[in-house]
Amino acid sequence: MQVRSYPGTFDGNVRQAGYEFVEEMDLAASSRRTGEEAQALLSAEQCPSGTMTVILGTNQLALQIHESCGHPTELDRVYGTEASFAGTSFLTTEKLANYRYGSDLVNLYADSRIPGGLGTFGYDDEGTPACHSYLVKDGMFVGYLMSRETAHDLGTVSNGAMRASGWDRMPIIRMTNICLEPGSDTLQSLIAGTDDGVFMDGIKSWSIDDRRLNFQFGSEIGYRIRNGELAEMVKNPTYTGITPQFWGSCDGIAGPEEWVLWGVPNCGKGEPLQIMRVGHGTSPARFRNVKVGVGRW
Repeated sequence: MQVRSYPGTFDGNVRQAGYEFVEEMDLAASSRRTGEEAQALLSAEQCPSGTMTVILGTNQLALQIHESCGHPTELDRVYGTEASFAGTSFLTTEKLANYRYGSDLVNLYADSRIPGGLGTFGYDDEGTPACHSYLVKDGMFVGYLMSRETAHDLGTVSNGAMRASGWDRMPIIRMTNICLEPGSDTLQSLIAGTDDGVFMDGIKSWSIDDRRLNFQFGSEIGYRIRNGELAEMVKNPTYTGITPQFWGSCDGIAGPEEWVLWGVPNCGKGEPLQIMRVGHGTSPARFRNVKVGVGRW
């Protein structure tokens, strides 16, 4: 089955905003293009299998950030108190400040102050003020999402990540707005610098192991890149990797003009289950030597 969504998968895009946000989506003008893409996917060739360059659009990259950076930096996972629901984390405490998570271009941060973000608030449920804190700086793993208790265990202060979904739930460590800092490229320059690759966007499937290392993700739509230009559409584009190797292969990130803030209204965690709203901001980015075409359906 082929699907094409706009502005994004699941609930589209979600933000703390008014009707002006709906108007910004330009739904009427985008509906025809989205329908034409869905129809074209039915007759498109399958995504090729092999190792090549991958450029991810912002919707797909938001999922990558969520699963391979957001969840593994939750400090309760590291301590094992969340293991029964969705696993632990490979980012154990001895790696803090001395572990290479990605290339020098990769800067990932938590910021609960971004206007309109689903992970934006004034204070968390322990009374810690909203703030900005780095999780990955210049490719090095430098920080966790923390509570007051877990921060004390590390000899530092909380960065305000304790939230409950309602009055009948205990606060637990949750993502806020977890974002990738923009770079200095453009999507067009990333494509132009690629001889052989695939552009992918639109979340379709996801799978990641219980330590947030080994993943396989699928997108709604892909386009082959040949000699620096977008070529034919491909369906069922998928890619797989190991988290630090994947982020270590990042050699280009588009600039702030192409940075998009996505809202995720359905992040689940905890027993009993708590559904939380979080945000992810990113520009398109390029990754070299990625294994693609790992699934067929």
